Amino acid sequence: MNKLKQLVAQLDLVNQLLLTRVSLENNAQSMHFFEQLKSVSQKVSLAEKNWQVKNACSPISSEK
Repeated sequence: MNKLKQLVAQLDLVNQLLLTRVSLENNAQSMHFFEQLKSVSQKVSLAEKNWQVKNACSPISSEK
């Protein structure tokens, strides 16, 4: 019976380690996704600023 308790305890530890690992991998993927989202957002913002500057300097926009 003592061996059985040890096996159950070891299985519980292995299960806990696996759950922790899955959770860490999930968090890493989420971080990667949000870093990419931030990068895309910054690129869009920069493109919008460049477009606004280009339009502000355009002779067509000044005639309106």
